[in-house]
This record gives sequence, C-alpha cells and structure tokens, in this order.
Amino acid sequence: MTSGCLAARVFAEWIDDRSECRFAFDLIVDRVDCRICGQWPIFGATDIGGPDARPFLLEPDGRLRFGQTDRDWRTDLRGRPIKVGERFQVWWSPTDLAEYEIVKVAVLGSKAARRGLLGRAGGSG
Repeated sequence: MTSGCLAARVFAEWIDDRSECRFAFDLIVDRVDCRICGQWPIFGATDIGGPDARPFLLEPDGRLRFGQTDRDWRTDLRGRPIKVGERFQVWWSPTDLAEYEIVKVAVLGSKAARRGLLGRAGGSG
C-alpha cells in the first residue's frame, strides 16, 4: 500500500430494499480520487449481519466469486468512486441487475490511530 492509499471497509445497500442483501467490501482506496487501488482480489460479504452471510472475493474483472457455487454475480464497483452516496450495479444473472448505494466508508484502523495505538514504537498500546 502506498502513502496515497488507505484501507477502508465499505458498506452498500440495495436501493430497492435496504434491509436485503447488504454488502461489505474491504478495499484499498486512493486518498485523492477515491478509486480502488490495484487490481488484486477484494474480500467482501453479502447479507452481512444476518444468518445467511456469504463471503466472496471481488475479482479484478468484476466477478463476485463465492467459492464452489454456480453463482455468476458481477459488479461495476471497481469503476466507481468510493464515497457515500455513490451508486453501482450488481448483476445477479446476465438479465437481472440491482442498483446499490454506498452508505458508509470506514477507514480501517482509524479508531486505533485516534487512541494512539498505531505507529507507536516499542509498544502495543
């Protein structure tokens, strides 16, 4: 990770039903243009907070890989700015898509940094 990027957890909701099929992504985001840094797979999960939570990897080509399943979900998130209010699409199949909205961007480690726990030499806080 370069100094121009930061680690963030992004939460998104389906605009048709904000209580269904929520997403979370752990991303590396450019501080200036708010775009995803790099082309490596991104960890995420859908239906977070519920009994049917499902982890996945967001591949560089936009595929959401849920392990050994026949799901073929895709998203255009990689081409969008990562900021609250930004919308992106998820294709659940070639003919069925949904629009999502980013509702929260949490910088990872920010609470620890504010408490002085990060960047301290010789201590664990």
